[in-house]
Amino acid sequence: MSNMYLRQTQMTQKRLWMAQQFFTAVFIISTVLFFIHNIGPQESLSPQPPIHSGLAPQYVSVSYWGRLGNHMFEYATMIGFAERHNKTPISIQGTDLWSAFKCPILRGSSKSLGMYQIYTEKLPAAYSKSLEEYFPFDSFLKGYFQSFRYFDFIKEKLVNNHFKFHDNIQETAEKYINNVVREKNMSNPKVVGIHVRRGDFVRQKRKGYTVAPVPYYYRAMHYFRTKYRNVLFIICSNDVIWSRDNLDNSEDVHYSENIDGNLDLALLANSHHVVITAGSFSWWAGYLSKGEVIYFKGFPQDNTVIGNMTEKTDYYPPYWIGM
Repeated sequence: MSNMYLRQTQMTQKRLWMAQQFFTAVFIISTVLFFIHNIGPQESLSPQPPIHSGLAPQYVSVSYWGRLGNHMFEYATMIGFAERHNKTPISIQGTDLWSAFKCPILRGSSKSLGMYQIYTEKLPAAYSKSLEEYFPFDSFLKGYFQSFRYFDFIKEKLVNNHFKFHDNIQETAEKYINNVVREKNMSNPKVVGIHVRRGDFVRQKRKGYTVAPVPYYYRAMHYFRTKYRNVLFIICSNDVIWSRDNLDNSEDVHYSENIDGNLDLALLANSHHVVITAGSFSWWAGYLSKGEVIYFKGFPQDNTVIGNMTEKTDYYPPYWIGM
């Protein structure tokens, strides 16, 4: 009896020990799962994006719609988004940008992105706060994003590093301007680039694509002639014949006959000051310059298709001069 009782006692103690080990393990696992569940998401929802210390970076890419000027808005918004959220920009689509600028970012394909969040705009030419939201995986931007507010906080980096013309374009633009100054027999003039956008905009006025009227150009030129005694105007346009027939032909005016849009953009960007009219190409001629920018307040026309898609306070920087 005593031996049987002893064996039963030993078995009971063993079962108690095993049960104790089981419940201890359950407690430890439950505690770990509790902290993972309650702490992890709180960190991911932090208003400040985390620093990525892992091997794989988080990427951001963008869709390219339209032509060069549109692509510049889209690319610049991608760079601004990458800076804001500490992500790596990568182009996964072809773009006109490569023919004009150095754009030192990665190039890949749709396979370069893992799981990603899609960001869209509310209006093509208005700032959307949704791009300020952070998600802890790759991002893809779809839209025109025509607002300086997406990237103005990194303007110097954009102009000096990303939208840096290829050497041959930059050198040709500088040589062109110097030759015009020499031909005009001028000494260190203030060069003012003027962009005249016509072409397809003339035919789409009802949509809101307004072209600047002749008096606008004369007011802008008068502004600079009054401010500086020695001024040289270089006029670039997609309709040079109209420009010559309707605008100023004084000795301080030169008309570019270039058919290369990249070179005209470089001429305008390398001017001391710029007068712009309508469209994204014209807008970027002003933004790349380092001086004063005068813009046509009538673009786009209010209460039209394009006008209703544009918030002018988001489209035109407050430090530009509207006329």
